[in-house]
Amino acid sequence: MIQSPFPDFVGFAVKSNDSLGEFTLSSQEAALISPGAIKKRRDEFILGRAACHSALKQIGFLTPPPVLKGNKNEPLWPDGYIGSLTHSSGIAVCAVCSRHNSTGIGVDIEEIFSDVDQGVFDLVCGVSERSWVEQNPDDKILRFKQIFSAKEAAFKAFFPTAGQLLDFKDSSLIWNEREKCFIGRLNLQITDLYTVGYKFSVGSLISDRIVFSYILLPPKTLTEER
Repeated sequence: MIQSPFPDFVGFAVKSNDSLGEFTLSSQEAALISPGAIKKRRDEFILGRAACHSALKQIGFLTPPPVLKGNKNEPLWPDGYIGSLTHSSGIAVCAVCSRHNSTGIGVDIEEIFSDVDQGVFDLVCGVSERSWVEQNPDDKILRFKQIFSAKEAAFKAFFPTAGQLLDFKDSSLIWNEREKCFIGRLNLQITDLYTVGYKFSVGSLISDRIVFSYILLPPKTLTEER
């Protein structure tokens, strides 16, 4: 099972079908599921909300409020809090914390062994990223999934500031083998806080059949323009 890579002030939860326990959706959350949704989608939604509630309990919510959806389908967190949610392969992961501790947090999981259309490589990767992906043909798919997942996690972290998910070419990543993370740079300005060239890091872990990526942006009081 994935362990939290975050400081203690971050609520972190991993849920699978075997760990749902007595969890049930609130009536407001249940209403978010389309009547025509297939079982897989329904199960993913329930797993995701179970992870959200568990993570919120870790940071002091005895009875977490319903986690609803924004107009871009993003989870809506309690006022003063930010979070991130991801699910794949029957696993849901949630991380949440106070806005006093971070301007953005992101998590993402991707299946390692699922197929990848070769045309997607150029959609996601810049020239240097594509070069790193193709250095070792045996690890080509794995490395691509790491790049893809890291960018997804980063875009979730910048979402509270940007108000929308960024495009894949809006950031560039370089792998740091010693730290087992990507060093990223923004290729566009989001705000005065996050300008072109802003540096950030995204952790990347490989666990069983998935890639897990994570990022925690510093609070505004500690963030420096770069």
